[in-house]
Amino acid sequence: MTRFRTALLPGFLVTSLLLAGCGSDAASPSASEATTPSAGASEAAASDGQPSASETADVRVRIRNSAYDPTELTIPAGTEVTFLNADGFTHTVTEGTDGQPVDDPIVDEDIDQNGSVSVTFDEPGTYNITCKIHSSMNMTITVEG
Repeated sequence: MTRFRTALLPGFLVTSLLLAGCGSDAASPSASEATTPSAGASEAAASDGQPSASETADVRVRIRNSAYDPTELTIPAGTEVTFLNADGFTHTVTEGTDGQPVDDPIVDEDIDQNGSVSVTFDEPGTYNITCKIHSSMNMTITVEG
């Protein structure tokens, strides 16, 4: 019986380490890193991790676990937002709600695994973003003038 336990121990340790590595976000940016201005931009970001209206920064929205991260974003007009798909399957970035696009959307793009799409929001207003494939995926972008 001791020989059997000894033989299983190395395999168990290797499996445990592999599983721990799979669940870690250490190599990827956190939600706050994904939505804050890039290095060199002003540190005048709002306390909620969102860029303030006086900044024009590179803003990223991460798609993971079939959700946009963040789900709410406030940016100044003229800001480019890059949507990054970290899931293992295709999503869309579409102006609309609950999987339904609006008429003449400003964005309606498929994003494959590890793909991205960038959209510049020039006009002030509120933009609802959804995934046409996964109707539960929704976010709101408020563009301030």
